[in-house]
Amino acid sequence: MANGRLPGGAGAGIARDRTDFPFLQALGLSSYPYLVGTADPDELSLDYYSRLVADAPLPLYLIEGGWPSGSELGSSPEEQRRYIERQTRILDTARAVAWFQITFTDLDTAAFPSGIAPFASLGLVDVSLQPKLALQAWDAVFARPLEGR
Repeated sequence: MANGRLPGGAGAGIARDRTDFPFLQALGLSSYPYLVGTADPDELSLDYYSRLVADAPLPLYLIEGGWPSGSELGSSPEEQRRYIERQTRILDTARAVAWFQITFTDLDTAAFPSGIAPFASLGLVDVSLQPKLALQAWDAVFARPLEGR
């Protein structure tokens, strides 16, 4: 919504959130860009998050998000890997404080009610815990040294 990609969210930004929550000390982000029509991870601008706090900086945390590897959503394991790499550059540009990958494994769709498909293949490993291409990209990010700590 803040980036203006959902219906009615044309460049919504976070000004309203800052008014409603003046005590904000950090901003948690959620991003599933494939759900709002982004067809390629490289379409995401490097200022995708940083522009949200350009006028009044706040620490940024990516608390959830992802890109599927499943072909049922018109994606692939290679696209998911490229998303992790692009997200890394976007978060570096925003000087984000942390990135949480909440879906380590793909979801077994048989164990969930219908409607889970858009989120079922977000994992870095498949339902059998076999590594996907995205895991290599994630491991490269995880291996980076912490700065300023």
